[in-house]
Amino acid sequence: MSLSSLGLWLAVPALTAMAWALTRDEDAATRAQAVGGVLALMLLPAVLLAPVGAALAARVDRRLMLIIADALRLVVIVTVPLLDLLPWTLAAAFLVACLSLLWTPTARVSLPAMVPQDDLRPAARRWATRVLLGPALVAAPVFAVLALVADGTLGRGSRADLALYVTAAVFLASAAAVAMIREIPAEMPHPVPAPLKSLFQGPGTATARGLGLAVAAVSLTAAAVVAVARVHTGELGGGDAGYGSVLAGLVLGLGFGLFLGPRSLVPFSRRRLSGLAVIAAALALVVIALVQNLVVVVFLTGFLGVFAGAAWSSGTAALGAGAADSDTDAPEDTRPSAYLRAVVLVTTVVAFAAVPLIAGLIGSHRVELGGAVYDADGTGAALLVAAVVALLLGAVAYRRLDDRRGIPLGPDLRAALHGEIYTPPEQAAAAAEPQPVRRERGVFIAFEGGEGAGKTTQARLAAIWLRDHGYDVVTTHEPGATKIGMRLRAMLLDRDTTGLSDRAESLLYAADRADHVANVIKPAIERGVIVVSDRYVDSSLAYQGFGRQQAVEDIARVNAWATGGLVPDLTVLLEVPPQTGLGRLSAPADRIESESQEFHERVRAGFRALAEADPDRYLILDASRPQGELSREIQYRIREILPDPVPAGTEDATSTFPVIRDF
Repeated sequence: MSLSSLGLWLAVPALTAMAWALTRDEDAATRAQAVGGVLALMLLPAVLLAPVGAALAARVDRRLMLIIADALRLVVIVTVPLLDLLPWTLAAAFLVACLSLLWTPTARVSLPAMVPQDDLRPAARRWATRVLLGPALVAAPVFAVLALVADGTLGRGSRADLALYVTAAVFLASAAAVAMIREIPAEMPHPVPAPLKSLFQGPGTATARGLGLAVAAVSLTAAAVVAVARVHTGELGGGDAGYGSVLAGLVLGLGFGLFLGPRSLVPFSRRRLSGLAVIAAALALVVIALVQNLVVVVFLTGFLGVFAGAAWSSGTAALGAGAADSDTDAPEDTRPSAYLRAVVLVTTVVAFAAVPLIAGLIGSHRVELGGAVYDADGTGAALLVAAVVALLLGAVAYRRLDDRRGIPLGPDLRAALHGEIYTPPEQAAAAAEPQPVRRERGVFIAFEGGEGAGKTTQARLAAIWLRDHGYDVVTTHEPGATKIGMRLRAMLLDRDTTGLSDRAESLLYAADRADHVANVIKPAIERGVIVVSDRYVDSSLAYQGFGRQQAVEDIARVNAWATGGLVPDLTVLLEVPPQTGLGRLSAPADRIESESQEFHERVRAGFRALAEADPDRYLILDASRPQGELSREIQYRIREILPDPVPAGTEDATSTFPVIRDF
């Protein structure tokens, strides 16, 4: 898989460099359009034919498919330098992409199927994704080195023949490696949604729509650089090695940004960070368009990649889709994830086609300003146009994603650099005022998460731990904690319940919760008891809101009225991929557990979105970790909110003891 992925990523600069070499005697506009055509044709099958590749991968022999795909890609790549024709180079780009559509889904499901232990398959799926994408970080530097070798042996200005032959050799090595494997089993691949269909269907949430604008903007910045990089490098006096260096800067920056996004400025809002990174990437593209020094352009392209990767990873972390999926075995057909991938693909194809065309239409001009002369080439002007469009999209995306409106950006950033969350002075002053102590009130802890996440187990262990430390604890659950609730639970979870509308389901859960709060939770809290509940309001917001795709705000209002505004002091969110969680269930699935994989993915994304919106109340844990580790982290967090175990009034009573005097 590593070899074949390397061959695919290496084919991108090799074929584009060959297209540039075949149009070397033409004008800059023709060269730019030839290179852009190769790039667009290499991505077009992923936009138009993605579901076809996954469907074929499910019906053929996996081992044979992998060998044939690599062998045919080898033949196509070898014929490009032999035939020496631009039309065939364009056709070869399209054919290589089509064959990759067959190879990629086949390889993705083959690796996990070769792992015998079920508990190791999620890790195998993660590694399959990394192996498919990771070689992109190596391909561009390898191409730059091959270009330097070709220049040193064949003379400066040589074509990309050496890179093409090395690419073919990599495909040959991959086919040989697969041939040595006797048998390759496979899991059934998840159906891949058509990108255009996902784009027209929309993301399903307002946050995803804002993130879609951000993703479109950063995709435009990165794709614009790639679309004209070979021609722009030539105009700056560089060759294929310089072209490879620009691509290497971009992909290495992207990789670093993807890693850095969720980990940098942790107290800072992920949504704000995503919007700011988009604007930073667009500004970097402005400088790249204006600077006429190849070394500076390479470094600036690396920074653009960092900003673009950070925008994607921090935005999807806030959404609970995309980047997070790369670390799980979740399928790829969840609505927000599919929408964002569709935005990336469509935006990139449009940029590959449009940016070279704009470069040709503008052409090169000499600009004189105050006695200074500036030679403006068409590719630089096209990059500037793309940067302006990306800036506009980024500004709108930032406004839509900003979840801390009214909080000034500068102080917010400075506080995050110091590892703190910025609090406005008026709020800080209010918080500093002494608050009346309410020892009589108990503590309310809710456990939330998807099916099979271990909520019931961890709630029980937390209650046992609290009782061992002398606290009075009430354990409860939803739905069905009261006599009325038991009847509602039967209607809600019985698989024989059919025809129940989504709104009716939401109202029934709210009714159960109203009775639960009035008769169990609130009386216990008023007695000073610690209440530990398996599910609460957030389950309705995630399941009936995000899962059923109803208005989350409406469900929140209904439940706020039903509960009298009662909010847990701590919500423990246990996260686990739906496929893993559902596999843990021993009893037959109920009506909710029987819902589709897509439904449970939306629920998971919903829980994550709720937690991101109120981080102080949540403790988010990876439920695939050992049970003991989870319990220790939960106990550590509960300690922070526990009341004083000394009963209220005891300190006052001590003042009535007589003073003991020595006579």
